[in-house]
Order: sequence, then C-alpha cells, then structure tokens
Amino acid sequence: MKDALGRRRTPTQTKGLRPLYPPLESDHHSQSVRIAMTQRAWAALERAIGNSRALTRPRAIGDLLERALGTSQAVDWQEWQIRKEKQLLQRAS
Repeated sequence: MKDALGRRRTPTQTKGLRPLYPPLESDHHSQSVRIAMTQRAWAALERAIGNSRALTRPRAIGDLLERALGTSQAVDWQEWQIRKEKQLLQRAS
C-alpha cells in the first residue's frame, strides 16, 4: 500500500496518510519564497491575509500577489454577480 506521495505504508499504519493542506488546483504551483519588507509592510500583509477568504495562508498570500501583479484569473462569485447585474440594468435602461 502506498500513500498519495508514493511512500510505502503497512495496513496498520494510519498516521501520516492525510495531507496537511487541500490539494492545489491543476494550474497552481507551490514554491517557497523569501521576502524582506519593513515591519509596517508585514503588518499590512498580515491584516490583508486575515481578511482573505482563501482556504490556507499560502493561498491567501498567492491571491494578494496575483492581484498586485494583475495576473489573477480567479473571480470572486459575488463580484461576478454584481458585474452581471450592472450589465443587465444598463441594457434594461
């Protein structure tokens, strides 16, 4: 028997089989990055992460970076719904 990472497991071995984080989407890639910023910038980042709706801290940071770079493909369903309703209202008037 092998776990998700290909490690051999015995039938009685139950620890270590559950991943710590949910799996990434197929178009996502995880990479470790070291960043240097001022304390004020770190505090702002921590506040922004705290306000995020992402499942994990790494995904919250990734979402912030993608938005800052302008490469975000993900669309929040509420934002999409608001845009759709505005378009419908403009067409109706």
